Amino acid sequence: MKKILIIEDDNVLRGNTAEFIKGQNFDVYIAEDGLVGVQQTLKYLPDLILCDISMPNMNGYDFYKTIKQIKATSTIPLVFFSARTEIEDIRAGMQLGADDYITKPFNLYELLKVINTRLAKYDTLKQINNEKFQALINHPTLGIYIYNNGKFLFYNNILANIFGYNYDDFACVNIGDLLDEKKCNKKNILNDLDRCLKASTGSVSIKFETSHKNSSAILVELFGTVITYKGQSCLAGNVFKLDNLNKNLFNFKDSIEILPKLTNRELEVLKLICKGKSTLETSKILFLGQRTIDTYRSNLLEKTESKNTAELIMYAIRNRLIEIE
Repeated sequence: MKKILIIEDDNVLRGNTAEFIKGQNFDVYIAEDGLVGVQQTLKYLPDLILCDISMPNMNGYDFYKTIKQIKATSTIPLVFFSARTEIEDIRAGMQLGADDYITKPFNLYELLKVINTRLAKYDTLKQINNEKFQALINHPTLGIYIYNNGKFLFYNNILANIFGYNYDDFACVNIGDLLDEKKCNKKNILNDLDRCLKASTGSVSIKFETSHKNSSAILVELFGTVITYKGQSCLAGNVFKLDNLNKNLFNFKDSIEILPKLTNRELEVLKLICKGKSTLETSKILFLGQRTIDTYRSNLLEKTESKNTAELIMYAIRNRLIEIE
């Protein structure tokens, strides 16, 4: 069952709303203010949050700003409800990124319609993202991985093949096993990966020579960015097998492809995308409309021949269009 969190300081309204929603086949959790709401959100990871605005200890706006800063909770859809009906209050809630706004008093069946609509929209977005992800992991030349604490939590068949393994055998391989100390600085590479993970932000790009399972030498390039996977910070990215072992491992210009001409504004948008900024955040930073930002995103995807944002970020990293933190 879908999980709904209700954050409301009015005991009667909170209780009545929770009882009604529970009767519609939802798991319901409650909180009396924003502080408790943050705790409940982290504990239960609800599918949707209904949140009052005017509350003691932490109001609805501050609650929403808080969960948006936590990767595990940043994408949970939220609906504000409040007795405030002024256009400024509605605009303030929506500009934060809230999915909807309901004014009190509200009809419980109207609230149910909003809940079902928002959950359906979120499920559709997840399905679209899943289809894009499946297309990415089935790429014929890209090794895809999710990494944490020395182990691959996820990988595709291509990644295993790059190092000479079949898919099933690769499950027992950790990243240290793939680094040949005679050909690369194993300690430095592992330190770079762990340092990126501990910072919980940023990206990493490493080119190194190592050994194939059959002992032949191979040159690979690894790219990764920090994501949240199953509630923990992980490194996700691509591994490419390079053809020329004679390339200078530190001369990245040799491996950079001929770039399409990007405008200065497109580069500004690209850098903000790589920093994880949403369309709304980017529009505020650049003082442009959200539709304009969406147009720049579409242009970037088309010019770089990227299927999605993940590929776009990898493109920027691979071609040194952004600085790796």
